[in-house]
Amino acid sequence: MYKFFILLLFLVNTLFANVLEDDLKILKGLGLESSFLSEKSLLATFDEYSSSYNINYYNNLLRKSSLNVQIVKSEIQNENLPDTVFFIPLLEASFVNQERGKNSPAGLWQIMPLTAKNLRLRNDESIDERLDLIKSTDAASSYLKKYYKKLDKWYLAILAYNSGEGNVAEGVARASLDRYLELNPNMNNTPSINNYKKMLSDYRVTKTGFSSLYDVYNRFESFYSFEYLVKNNKENKYLAESSITYIKKLIAFSMIANRDLFKSIDKKAKYTLEKVKAPKGIQLRSLANAINMDYNEFRNLNKHIKKETLPSDSKSYNIYIPQNKLELYNQRIFAIKPIKENVIDTKVVETKKTNITNKPIIYIIKKGDSFESISKKYKVDLKKLRSDNNKKSNLIKIGDKIEIYK
Repeated sequence: MYKFFILLLFLVNTLFANVLEDDLKILKGLGLESSFLSEKSLLATFDEYSSSYNINYYNNLLRKSSLNVQIVKSEIQNENLPDTVFFIPLLEASFVNQERGKNSPAGLWQIMPLTAKNLRLRNDESIDERLDLIKSTDAASSYLKKYYKKLDKWYLAILAYNSGEGNVAEGVARASLDRYLELNPNMNNTPSINNYKKMLSDYRVTKTGFSSLYDVYNRFESFYSFEYLVKNNKENKYLAESSITYIKKLIAFSMIANRDLFKSIDKKAKYTLEKVKAPKGIQLRSLANAINMDYNEFRNLNKHIKKETLPSDSKSYNIYIPQNKLELYNQRIFAIKPIKENVIDTKVVETKKTNITNKPIIYIIKKGDSFESISKKYKVDLKKLRSDNNKKSNLIKIGDKIEIYK
């Protein structure tokens, strides 16, 4: 019995050590100090979200959106991003690929219209690529990488994604300068420090001057500490409290995943997506029918196409189908006919315009007149002359009026 207890204690300690090591890897991967693992507010966040109620709630969200979950997980691995990034769509959109309104954020990554434009995601009356499962994930990855290149830490890149680059750079720069002055109080009113303070103050007022902002950021970066920022944030408002809560939630979710409590993360999706090109002008219902797929399910995979028909402003467009439907798609795609655009007969239009805009010559039939003699006299086509006057034969009477269109 004693030996069994010792063995059990050894296993528990070993497992705890492995989990702790994994938790420290999370912080290291994000660029955070390892000591932040003992931060009281982080531990409180972990306790809250690791409750059985929350575990069940988030597992249910992950299970319902298994396809979206697998896409994000795969793309993050391909882009070599920290594992914590996986939980951004969980916080932003509960892994639901949704649109809330014309000027609202949309998609798994809740991308704003202006951000979509900067990311070169198409967003118009026909297409909203913020709802493109793969393209929006790749765009969000690019955005995070851009912030990481500037801010040099992944957790700051994530904060910038959540609350804006300028807000994060200004808050971090101000916290760094404040900590520097705590360590070097004799420098407080020197001309250079006053100049740095003015740069930060000007940015808060005008929201312009990124280069000056980053001058301060880079100058005092070595004095920066996230723990210092969190500890003094309520008093100095370096960052919005919601932003700090946001990063703590992401870390807590990652810690919960380390303990294998999110069982639905690895749930297999119903199918794997395959990206294919479809010709312009084809109805989505025709595509769904061609691969024997439920129309609503097909539309759910292609929410980025806002209309019932593929756009006609390019030769082809990307759509998503289940991988097991690829062979069937390749067999049948060429048999699907696009909707014909309304083609206007220019000759008919020209004739109608002529009939409307040109006033006819009114001619009164005299003795000896015939349609043939009148057509020769006025140099108009004989058949046209009869047609313009609704005559099926050459019979005319003296005194009749006919209209001659030149």
